[in-house]
Amino acid sequence: MIYKSIYKLVIATVAIFATTASYSIEYSEDDIVGQWKMVVKNPAHKNTVSKRYMRHTFFPDGKLVIENKVDSEEKKRWEIVDGRVVVTSSYKTSKFIEYYELRSLDKLAKTRFKSIIDGKPLADYDPKEFLIRQGSSTEQKMKKQDIFGSVSSAMDFIDPNTLEVGSSYILSKKTPVMPSYLPSDLSSMTYANKGQSIRITAQKKVRNIIWYQVESKAGDGWVNSTALFGQQLK
Repeated sequence: MIYKSIYKLVIATVAIFATTASYSIEYSEDDIVGQWKMVVKNPAHKNTVSKRYMRHTFFPDGKLVIENKVDSEEKKRWEIVDGRVVVTSSYKTSKFIEYYELRSLDKLAKTRFKSIIDGKPLADYDPKEFLIRQGSSTEQKMKKQDIFGSVSSAMDFIDPNTLEVGSSYILSKKTPVMPSYLPSDLSSMTYANKGQSIRITAQKKVRNIIWYQVESKAGDGWVNSTALFGQQLK
């Protein structure tokens, strides 16, 4: 009986640990930077993401752009505080705070929304909203709903965190090409110019930053995703 009790206790402890571990992912800003699509909440559209409506674009400089209407963008600020993504915005005497948690490398959950009016708390609730990383294998398996129809968006660009090995991309900015993804002599760094093409031959994640091994006219080397973010890659 004693052995059975110990066995049950061990199983229960493992189960609790596994559940807790699935919601305690350690991540950095580089895991958040990129474009994320909103999962459609309407139960009639299960396993569906919206192509642009409420798409969140997290920039490395802390800027967040949300496409919430046709040809309309809402700009906010974001940072990681105590393991959570904290998004802030304000309007006149009102302040809004949103909290996000990374549930997997491709899934971001909005877990809390708070509003403060004239220094006094007003709303505080769990919106139960989810975002899926654009271009990820998870997003590619989901249905797409284009609420905006054929309207074009200036925010339509290829997410540099999801470039495919074997594919080629045209750069829109002068981009540094490093001899290695490891710290190296900057004197041997070259540049691929705007309009030039790079071909991805391999990729490697180092300290939460994705590095791509590339072939280009500037020579072969490595380019990191941060240097590509915000470019209009084609």
